[in-house]
Amino acid sequence: MLVVANHVGDIDPPFVGMACVPRQAQYLADARHYRSLPLATVLYAVGAFPVQAGSPDTRALRRAREQLLAGELVVIFPEGKPSWGPLGEFHDGAGHLALTPGITVVPAAIWGTHKVLRGWRLMGRGPVRVAFGHPVPVPAAGSRRERAAELTRRARDAVDALLEPMRRAYP
Repeated sequence: MLVVANHVGDIDPPFVGMACVPRQAQYLADARHYRSLPLATVLYAVGAFPVQAGSPDTRALRRAREQLLAGELVVIFPEGKPSWGPLGEFHDGAGHLALTPGITVVPAAIWGTHKVLRGWRLMGRGPVRVAFGHPVPVPAAGSRRERAAELTRRARDAVDALLEPMRRAYP
């Protein structure tokens, strides 16, 4: 299962991972986080693996695809970095990964972590909310690139729909 989530704060992965229990989540994490040995050790321990931001990282996508085909749960934050509130653009890598045959794509929305921690500075308190939506249908028509872009758009729209009630309840 591929969980496609928005990214509002630095501490989103643990919250999304806790919401996925009893399944253990694996994450694609920005390679810049692996420059610090203590942080890299923690990331590897919780099942994260590095992805180069800003360019197609075929090695990271291949590893994620292998994990998905092995039946693992993989979480991807297609915005690439925290948006600190408003939903940013999703990169098409999530759509390409979601085209793997037999993979279920589940949208997830997280809200509130941007009010807890920003840039590793404490900001205040939650609440932090995580919501999961219905599986996103995979388009059947078009080239692989067109289908990936459409799937990315559908996932972003589904995440945005999940976010709306959270934004209204906790502005």
